[in-house]
Parts: sequence; C-alpha cells; structure tokens
Amino acid sequence: MSFFTFNSEPHRRFVLWLLALVVLPVAVLFVIGIYLQPLYGDLTRIGFYSEREFGWSGTQVIFPNTKLEFNALPNNNSQLYKILVLGDSFSRVHPELQWQNYLKEISHESIGTMDINKIRLHQILASQGFRDNPPKVLIMESVERELPHYLKENMSTCQITPSDTRKIDSSPDITPIIDWNLESHLADITQNKSREINPSEINPGYVLKFLRHNLPGELIHPNVYRMDITRPALFSSRDQSAFLVYQDDVNKIKLWRNMGLPEMSCRIEEIRRQVEANGYTRFILMVPPDKLTAYSDYLSDLKFQHTSLLTALSELRPKVMPRIDKALITAIHAGEQDVYFPDDTHWASNGQRIAADTLISFLKNKNN
Repeated sequence: MSFFTFNSEPHRRFVLWLLALVVLPVAVLFVIGIYLQPLYGDLTRIGFYSEREFGWSGTQVIFPNTKLEFNALPNNNSQLYKILVLGDSFSRVHPELQWQNYLKEISHESIGTMDINKIRLHQILASQGFRDNPPKVLIMESVERELPHYLKENMSTCQITPSDTRKIDSSPDITPIIDWNLESHLADITQNKSREINPSEINPGYVLKFLRHNLPGELIHPNVYRMDITRPALFSSRDQSAFLVYQDDVNKIKLWRNMGLPEMSCRIEEIRRQVEANGYTRFILMVPPDKLTAYSDYLSDLKFQHTSLLTALSELRPKVMPRIDKALITAIHAGEQDVYFPDDTHWASNGQRIAADTLISFLKNKNN
C-alpha cells in the first residue's frame, strides 16, 4: 500500500472515527467516575455503591510520619517490640490512622503488628525471640464477625470449666480517660486530612461495573447491605438515610451461636494461659464490634437490632477484654460522627482514637 493511501482523506476519516469510538466511551466513563467520586471504602468497592452518596466528607486525623511496623515476623518479634499485636485489618489497613499510633505515643514502647491471617499464635510462642525477649503485652485483635474463626485457628481445643459459663455480675469501670498532655502532644505530630477528588484515582473499569450492577431491575450489591437508619448525621456522607454494612456482619450471628459463649470463653482463657505462662507477658483480647453492632440502636429493621453476643462474652472475660464496643457505642449515642467510615467496614480516625483511649485506660486500670 502506497504512502499516498495512508495519508488519503478516507483513511484519515477512518482513523478519526476509530479513535472516537475508543476514546469517547472511555471519556464518558471518566466523567461519570468523577461524578461518582474515586473509590475509598471497601463497602462501596465490594458492593458497587457510589462514593458520592456514601463517601465520607469530614476530616480525618492522621499520623503522617507513623513509625509503626506492620510486617513483624515471629522469629525476631520480641527482640524489637515490647508490645506485640496479632491482628486483622482493624490493626493493619490504615497505617496513618491506626489506634497503635496513640498507644505508641503514650507508652513510648516499640510496637510490632503481625497479620493474624498469615501467622498463628503457636508460631509466635514457639519463636526464639518470644522465649528470649518476651513482649510486655500481646494483643490479639479480631473483628467481632471473625472471632469464632480466629479462636478456632489459634486454639484448637479447650476443656470447658464452670468459670467459662459464669457471667460476671460487675466489670471494672473502663470509661475512657483522656490524657490531656497526650492530646497536646498529638497536635504536633498529627495532621487533619480532608477528602480530595483526584482525577488520577478514577477507575473507568469500576465505573462500568457500577453501571452494570445499578441498571434498572439489576440492583445487585454482592456481600453488602444498605441499612436504613432512624437518626441522621451519624456519618458525614451525603446519604443520611442509610449506611452500608458487610454481609458477614449479619452472617456472624449463626457463627457465634454455633460455637457458643462457653466454648469461646474457654478458648480465650486457654490462649491467655499460654501467653502468660512466662510470668511476664500480659494477654489482651481486643474485639472491634461490627458496624452492625455499633449502630444497632438506629436500625430501622428491628430484626437486625441487638443480635450481638459481644457484650455477654466480654462480661465472661472482663480481665482480658477491654470494652471497645461500649466506648464506641457511647460515643455514637453522644453524637460523634464518622466513628466508622460510612463507605467502609473500618473505624475512621474518631473510632481509632476512641478505641485507643479505651485500651490505654484498660491497661492503666490496676483492677484488670
């Protein structure tokens, strides 16, 4: 084919039309993506919901120069860390927000975090580092919905005793204690972060999937429920009539009841015995409540209210479990906004701070 043919008018028109057919749809998806806003939360991503409706618009407090270690390994952990965390995404997903930042600043101790989905407790306890230089505190963190699974993974058997079934009539006062000196110090090492719409974060592929899942008659939102609420201003999102929850927040009801509180309490006690067998390390079980649990009182659908057994389990093991759930729910009732992200399963910076403050108060309480 001659040079003239490539530069002919028909050829140029063909190329322009071809480019238009390719570029125009992508441009349309890009514009829609800007309208929907870039993805941030796991619930909007998994469930194909719009960040425009469910994204947060408040301000987050971040630690821009966080010095936490989120990839600690069991072989050398205790040589480096005096506080050891074995946790899930509530301890790992947002390093600049994490509750461990507050604990580090007030304790002045080194903190290492291990991934509970990859590392088992027996690996930690058997490691040379743990035996030679045990941490002062080992915190096992598990979100409420996954707790039966993690207890089973990290403690295969236990012998149920009467103490595993006896409810404690009263538990220590764990009302969060705000350390104002710490608050003043934090102002120098934290920053306020507002949400920005960055065009480079627009994903046309996600926009296409969003449109497909939200076509009339095709409202399919896999693994995510939209729950109507009776009180506005719980979140900083545009949609004030509902919030998003992960499907497993509902599925956990069956999982908890299948294992049962006596067996869960038994496994927790056996874990404590093994961790504290060295006479030095203290064991803490930190259980972030599911979003469904935290906002239970404001659900329009009564069948999803008060389904959690977390309070009952905490009352069986008050010396081991700080009442993170009680502190968060109290803050929500008091009008604290964005304790959890509206578009995500995890805590926003408000929730991180409340959880950290509650844990710190629990560690300070000599009655525990």
